[in-house]
Amino acid sequence: MAKPGKIEGLECDSSAVEGFRLVLAGRFKEMASFSDAALEWEDPEGVHDMRVHSRRLRSAISDFKPYVRKSTLPRIKLIAIAKSLGAVRDEDVTLAALEELKTKALGPAAEGIEILEEEHRKRRKDARATLKAAIKSSAIAAFRKEFLTKLQAIAIVHPAKSVGKQPEEAVTFAGIGTEVIKERLKEFSAASLRIYLPFENKELHELRILAKRLRYAIELFAVCWGEEIEGIAKEISLLQTSLGELHDCDVWIDSLGSRLKQTARKDKKDEDNIRLREGAAWLLKHFTRERMEHYRDALTRWEQWEADGFLERLKAILDGKGSP
Repeated sequence: MAKPGKIEGLECDSSAVEGFRLVLAGRFKEMASFSDAALEWEDPEGVHDMRVHSRRLRSAISDFKPYVRKSTLPRIKLIAIAKSLGAVRDEDVTLAALEELKTKALGPAAEGIEILEEEHRKRRKDARATLKAAIKSSAIAAFRKEFLTKLQAIAIVHPAKSVGKQPEEAVTFAGIGTEVIKERLKEFSAASLRIYLPFENKELHELRILAKRLRYAIELFAVCWGEEIEGIAKEISLLQTSLGELHDCDVWIDSLGSRLKQTARKDKKDEDNIRLREGAAWLLKHFTRERMEHYRDALTRWEQWEADGFLERLKAILDGKGSP
């Protein structure tokens, strides 16, 4: 996975608005740097890397939003790019999974998986065409110019209690960082008991998103706390991964179940329909088993966090070094 780069010139005791501009300009540059690689279809990692950096940019904008006066940053365009990247990435991942699983299936089931592969190849072709238009050189250049122009116009507000009514220049990047991470930690902690609901797909998915937001916030401000907080972000990423794999299984299960319902109404003597049903049923059994493995991994990690006081350690770091 593409790691966030170091933001050149960023100082923790610098003004918040200066830090915001440096971070957002840096995150945009990182995302845009992968636009050519994302269009090299032979290597799907280019799409993945650009998508990850687009998420980090969107997450940073979201973290800063409460502190910025009526931001006019072009978020709609950014969301459109992220959506196009996601559509291609989803098909890349789906096809890679089908290719691998096909080798483990036998007879009609393997043939049915091949039918599903062909359907997803067509979807990916369409998704790639959309992505190509969204991130071609001229589109990215125009978006960069608009983004950086509007970035220079942002100004700080300070609604949080610890920032109070300090003048804008006194509100530091690190001070905002403490508040942002604490808010993300509060949101995650409030939802954490959802981990004990193994069959509540929506709740577990929302918990994964909150874990990701917390991790991204920590990574964003990690320069102000150092290695210990970076290690915490890595640990959170492991829980996020388990919950993400679980969610992927849920998507597969829902899709395959719907497909089997559809094919049940079709001609039961049609050979393609028979093979498709065999393949879908085989995959459904596979992802049902795999889902529980990912849930056990997530639950085991959470129980270890509880035993070790993991989240309390993060809060203690923030309280002890609230203004590095």
